[in-house]
Amino acid sequence: MREYIGIDISKTSIDVYDGKKSYKFENNATGFEATVALVDDIDKSIFIFEPTGVYSYALTQFCAQKRINIVMVGPKESRDFARSLKVRSKTDKIDAKVLYRYQAQIEPGMIKVPVVNHQGIKIQEMLNVYEGICSAAQKFKNQIESTSKENKELLHTLKQMIKDLEAQALKLFNKIELTLLNDEKTKARYEAISTIPAIGQKSALYLTAFFLKYPMANAKEITALMGLDPMMRDSGTYRGKQKISKHGGQQLRDLLYLPTLSALQYNDRIKVFYERLTSQAKPKKSAVIASMRKLVLMAFSIFNSLEVYRKLEVKAQ
Repeated sequence: MREYIGIDISKTSIDVYDGKKSYKFENNATGFEATVALVDDIDKSIFIFEPTGVYSYALTQFCAQKRINIVMVGPKESRDFARSLKVRSKTDKIDAKVLYRYQAQIEPGMIKVPVVNHQGIKIQEMLNVYEGICSAAQKFKNQIESTSKENKELLHTLKQMIKDLEAQALKLFNKIELTLLNDEKTKARYEAISTIPAIGQKSALYLTAFFLKYPMANAKEITALMGLDPMMRDSGTYRGKQKISKHGGQQLRDLLYLPTLSALQYNDRIKVFYERLTSQAKPKKSAVIASMRKLVLMAFSIFNSLEVYRKLEVKAQ
């Protein structure tokens, strides 16, 4: 019989519920061992928790080393499930109980022993810092627009700070690229993705890093992790417009917007796909989002197969 454990993860601690009692342990190996002690058979236990970025890395790695089955529940799915249970309060203890009860929603394919790609995690952390530096530089650029042209000393200070930040960003990006390409197989994957028309150096790097971060994910899960999974809002006779969840992946979605627009012109497969959607009266905005999803899945397929992009074959008339 399966033994489920609901775990809510925070920066320094984990709240645990085993179906009988709530516990609070440290978010480290000592706390994880204490959690394991709650189950009779580690081989039949399943830990249910949300992937909370850097805070959940240690637990994921522990489960990978101990061969513990896990189910990762996205924050949106967790919130929706809590609402379905009419749980209005939100505390770490309550969240652990909600995650424990999520076992009723689990399908066999969702249960896996995690695989941790340390290179992917390292690169993703570096990219997060890179984005932070770029964001800071942009804020100073915006301040220049609102600074009096007469205040030359302040303008000089702002321009120097922007220059320094951009230099640091470039230095870090080059380091990220070197780290990524240091592994021959990862390099081959990056180069394969780069063959996709409209996918440039930066987009290929981000996509490669994103796929490395989730080595267990399938195409459907990758779509959801990027927040590109479609959602319908129907109730009774009301038929809402189809939208994407926008859960996670905001950084990558923003980055891929312009490449997607470029792909509508220069990527023959995406162009044909987009034109087919719009010819069927699909709103252009929705067709662009669908094209972005197709572009991501195209890159994911190439990432796994290591095959270069192939143009559509033109049928003879």
